[in-house]
Amino acid sequence: MPNKRSAMKAHRVGERRYARNRPVRTALRTFVKKARTGIASVATATTEETAALVALAAKELDQAASKGIIHKNQAARRKSRLMHQLAVASKAAAVAAESPAEAAPRSGRRRGGTAETTTAPTSTRSRRGASQPAAEKPASTRSRRTQK
Repeated sequence: MPNKRSAMKAHRVGERRYARNRPVRTALRTFVKKARTGIASVATATTEETAALVALAAKELDQAASKGIIHKNQAARRKSRLMHQLAVASKAAAVAAESPAEAAPRSGRRRGGTAETTTAPTSTRSRRGASQPAAEKPASTRSRRTQK
């Protein structure tokens, strides 16, 4: 508990501001959450509805930033992330709508193939020796002073 009168008053003012800002922050979280769930279900819902939810969340973020409830950079960052998530989800939905047969997720491995098509890799030393004959190896790449 503060001991000085000015500190006590500052504490009371802070409590009032906290009480005033808390419902706005809670509503803000709700708007952002609705927008994120809309983005997650963009395959089933229309893109326009989801875009409207994101626009509403962006509007609320801007209003909270203008009132000083959240920082303007925080509002910009959160809007940017929402817009990016919407763009990625709508692009994925468009690709899935164009080719529904290929909508199945692919494996995370980069090199696919069966055992018949791929050959066992040889060691790096044997490949280096096979590509360059021993007599034609390049000169050392150290500095020019050591080559003189």
